[in-house]
Amino acid sequence: MPTGMDRRIKPRLIRLNKIEAARLQIESAIWLWFVGGDIVSVQTLATAAHRILADIATLWGATAWPATAGYLPQAQANEQRARTQDAAAYFQHAKKSETCEISEQWAELHLFDAVMAYGNLVKDRSESALMSTFVVRFGVERQDLFVRDAFSLLERRVSKTFNRERLAGLSRMDFLKEFLGYLSPAAS
Repeated sequence: MPTGMDRRIKPRLIRLNKIEAARLQIESAIWLWFVGGDIVSVQTLATAAHRILADIATLWGATAWPATAGYLPQAQANEQRARTQDAAAYFQHAKKSETCEISEQWAELHLFDAVMAYGNLVKDRSESALMSTFVVRFGVERQDLFVRDAFSLLERRVSKTFNRERLAGLSRMDFLKEFLGYLSPAAS
C-alpha cells in the first residue's frame, strides 16, 4: 500500500433546516408506504417528523395541529393518539417489553397527521407533490377511517378528472405512477 495516501473519510455535508428534515422524513415514509415498505419505518419516520413539527410549531408560535382532528371521529382520534404514543415509546426505548403490536391503520393515520401538520406550518403546500399524492390516495383508499364527508371537496376535485372506483382499484404503485408520472429508479 502506498504511503502518504489519505484514507480518511471526507464527509459530504448537507445543510438543511428542521422543516426540510421533517419534509424528508415524511416523504421517505410516504415512499415506503407507496412501495409496500416496512410499517416500522413508516411509523418511526412519521413519529420523528411529528416531534420536529411540534417543536417548530412551538418555536414559531404556530398551530401545527388539529390536523386529523377534523377528519377523525373523536373516539378514533383518541385511540390513534394512544396507539402511536405506545409504538413511539416502544421503538425509542430498549427497556420496554420485547414485542409490540403495530397497526398499519394507525401508522398510516399517524403519517397522514404528519402530512397535515406539515401543510399547516408550510406556506407553499404545493412544495411536495408526493405529500399531495399521498393525501389523495389515502382519502380514496381509506374512506372508512374518516368522518362522513371529510373528503367531499377532494372527491369532487378528483371525480372531475378521475373515476374514484377506478382509482381505488389501482395498486399504490400504479396510483403513484399515474399521479406523478414516474417511479424512482430504486423502485424499478
